[in-house]
Amino acid sequence: MSTLIIGSRERALIGLLAEGRSDEDAARELQISRRAVTYALRNLMDQLGVDNRFQLGLALGSIGAAMPAPAEPGPSGKAPQ
Repeated sequence: MSTLIIGSRERALIGLLAEGRSDEDAARELQISRRAVTYALRNLMDQLGVDNRFQLGLALGSIGAAMPAPAEPGPSGKAPQ
């Protein structure tokens, strides 16, 4: 398998989807079109050699790329639990 290249947009998209956000929510958050989300996911699937989003999630999880973004620290300086 060749080297997986994940750009900043794809990394942000993966994080949002790992949090359980919908494609539409992720597109809105990233200020991109729904079509751009589909294209980015298809590109990742092609790079990883998988056929569907379930397999994509498994593959990204196995390489540690499908992790939700860390929680922002609250006013006390501690991340919410």
